[in-house]
Amino acid sequence: MKTEKIYTDDHQVKITAEFEAEMLEQFKRRAARKIAQRTRIPGFRPGKAPYNMVVNHVGEATVTQEALELMLDDVYPKVIDAEGISPWGPGNLDAVKSENPPVFEFTIPLAPETDLREIESLQKEYKPVVVSDKDVEEFIARARRSYATLVPVTTPAAEETVVYLNLEGRDANPAEGADPIVVKSGPQQALITSESEEKDQEYPYRGFARDLMGHTTDETFELTHVYAADDDDKDLAGKTVVFTVTIQSIKGLELPAMDEEFLKTMGGFDTVENLEKGVREHLQNEMTRTYDDEYYLDLIDQLREKSILKYPPQMLDEEEKNVLHRIEHDLSHRNLDLDLYLKLRKSDRDTFMAEEVKPTAKNRLERSLVMDAIVKKYDIKVKNEQLDGEVTEVVNELMRSGEFEELQKEMGSKKFAQNVSMEAANRALENAIRAQLKSIASPEPIEVKSPEAVAEVEETKPAKKAAKARKPKTGEPAQPEGDTED
Repeated sequence: MKTEKIYTDDHQVKITAEFEAEMLEQFKRRAARKIAQRTRIPGFRPGKAPYNMVVNHVGEATVTQEALELMLDDVYPKVIDAEGISPWGPGNLDAVKSENPPVFEFTIPLAPETDLREIESLQKEYKPVVVSDKDVEEFIARARRSYATLVPVTTPAAEETVVYLNLEGRDANPAEGADPIVVKSGPQQALITSESEEKDQEYPYRGFARDLMGHTTDETFELTHVYAADDDDKDLAGKTVVFTVTIQSIKGLELPAMDEEFLKTMGGFDTVENLEKGVREHLQNEMTRTYDDEYYLDLIDQLREKSILKYPPQMLDEEEKNVLHRIEHDLSHRNLDLDLYLKLRKSDRDTFMAEEVKPTAKNRLERSLVMDAIVKKYDIKVKNEQLDGEVTEVVNELMRSGEFEELQKEMGSKKFAQNVSMEAANRALENAIRAQLKSIASPEPIEVKSPEAVAEVEETKPAKKAAKARKPKTGEPAQPEGDTED
């Protein structure tokens, strides 16, 4: 066997392998026997026809093609071993360059490589989250508001009122020939809350509800808003829009009393003091979780920028499929499919893939590679009790979301249990990675132990495992082995 190999810039290797002509002849004999077993040849029992009769019956080309397939099965793993290659997934047979002698040309995706740089110099102070009394008050206020009764009022719009209105927006500087109406006339409603409770997703712009304050029922007036050039709504981005608003009615919020019934509704609390304590604890957990996610993602992204990451394009393709699958799965729970979702967003599939799916997939993949490298560098493992605790948490989350029975039925008990275990192992491992990063980046010294292993990184992330050598598919791009990560 003679081979030549060329490493490509996209972390693949092209191999040209030449074999002795006699080798193909051997496989042609084997191929003829296989063909004879499944083909009726007059005068012979299945599998008993001699080589020349098989060739005469099906043709030389058919026998040769079958022989090449059999030969490929045999020689491909040998090529991988001989060249010392660690493939990420099965390669692709690009061409049979010659039959006499047999010459194959393969392209093989390589297992990813991550060279962590400057990890020991990471610095980012960890600032514990502090829940203020105002945070607690606003949470309880929102809860009371959700149980409020709406009552008509004759006073101008103010905080804690709901305004029912008709809204139309026109471009102040429309392009020639363009429709100046950029927000079609239609009924809307707006809840006016405190300034601190304004939401970024408020329609048609942040702070709109508070701009209604002081206006009265049956009043018509104009509001002007300049949208940022990078606004999420591409139809409005960079435009100055004049809104015509007509208030149809105003209703006030009659909040429930902080009595026994309301305390029971909020979770069975017996006193206002205990309600506030429970809310504070809830907010502490939620805000800490949000802060932690941002803190550790920033550290991971710092390492991404400094480190050298090499991976084949097939890995990114696979991650894109995973991201898209997750999006479609989430949409299905909202009774939407992707096409309708894109229509509502005034987008198309190509734009959505280029602007959202592909960047998300790239971020996920590269962060995962960095995390895998951290696990290997510090030999990070997790405790059995940590894994058990995460299994319980995953199950509880599925129960609370109402997805437990649905997923168990959809997957089957065995696969469902495997997926729960895998998710739990990933979470436990991620927590251990976070502890390691925090011990490096935060001034506060934190002891990071390496207890008994229960989940190696390769076991928790099978989609990113280097695949065993396997016959490449003729004319098809290489695909990874193993399950994919949702």
